Amino acid sequence: MKQIRQYAAMVFAAALTCTAAFSMTGCKSNPAPKAEEEAYESVYTPEVPENPINEDIPGSEQTAKIGETVNYDNKLTVTLDRAIEIDDVNKVEYRVILCEMTVVNNTDKKIDCQTLTHFKMKIDGELTVNPVRDVSAAVVARKYYSKIGSDLKSFNQEVKPGETVKGYVYIYAPTKWDEMKLIYTPYRYYSNDTIEFDLPEEQLTHYSEKIG
Repeated sequence: MKQIRQYAAMVFAAALTCTAAFSMTGCKSNPAPKAEEEAYESVYTPEVPENPINEDIPGSEQTAKIGETVNYDNKLTVTLDRAIEIDDVNKVEYRVILCEMTVVNNTDKKIDCQTLTHFKMKIDGELTVNPVRDVSAAVVARKYYSKIGSDLKSFNQEVKPGETVKGYVYIYAPTKWDEMKLIYTPYRYYSNDTIEFDLPEEQLTHYSEKIG
């Protein structure tokens, strides 16, 4: 039964990411079951209140740079530790960037942190969810962390009171951009406040080895 639930969750996530990313990437017809299983072994479902906040209600915006720690309302701190570009991809069509982050819950209540729900991108002024829901980028990420012997995973969990969690957000990026930001909504469904992390190209860390 556990395996069935995990498989169903994997299929749901893969379908969601492929649908969301279709307008930007297309949905590839050649599946990679093993790689996708590694990328989506299970999906954590964030808690959604009965009356979630209307997304049209403006929230506050904080901006930050790579390496800078942001304090959000004394409830949590978040740091974009580094942004890594994986060079072993077809850069004629796309680029893959991995944003490694640290989230600290400073409250006495759990919070949710899920890549598919709590993160968006702003690329040259256009807000989009497509780049952080792409299966191809998720698979590249798992290959990279497997290659370097790291068990770091994409954000897909609750953060318990007082807990510090490290994870990453994968990004299927265009080949060129003038301005790109990673948008984090720490209390999604409860508040539209956001933290915007600038991703200047000159500050990206490059990983140039083959990832397989």
